[in-house]
Amino acid sequence: MKLQQNTVRLDPWDLRILSEIQANGRISKSELANRVHLSASACSERLRTLQSAGIIEGFYARLSPALTGSVIFVMVEVVLDRHHLQDQRHFETAIQDVPEVLDCWAIGGRVDYLMRVAAPSMVAYQDFMDRLLQTGLRIDQYYSLVVTKSVKANSPIPVSALAEQ
Repeated sequence: MKLQQNTVRLDPWDLRILSEIQANGRISKSELANRVHLSASACSERLRTLQSAGIIEGFYARLSPALTGSVIFVMVEVVLDRHHLQDQRHFETAIQDVPEVLDCWAIGGRVDYLMRVAAPSMVAYQDFMDRLLQTGLRIDQYYSLVVTKSVKANSPIPVSALAEQ
């Protein structure tokens, strides 16, 4: 792995490691080393390097919404009323502390942001949006897209996409 001007070149060993840990984040270091055909020490060192470079952001447990109680997901398209840099930064900073917002992406096109929001019910979602509109985030319009079922979620990043860097 070579670090160059804020980019990381991933070699085939790194790609194998990333592929394995995306499939099983709880894999032991010795089993990971066996699967990628490296010594335990070499594999551990590469894993540390990938983490310190920020390629691996963390490890987490994925919960099943169906088994954790009543949870609805809503994709929310957000349009700000102004497109000044300070307004965008204010929105992006403020949304970090909103636990109902699971993901938020700045996007190009007819809307400014796309958020994935979790709520226990539609009533709770609408209460959340009413509160969000009163926070001074300069939201002009929002569009709610209710998720009716998950068809594909939390897929790993394809190693082929990483290799093309």
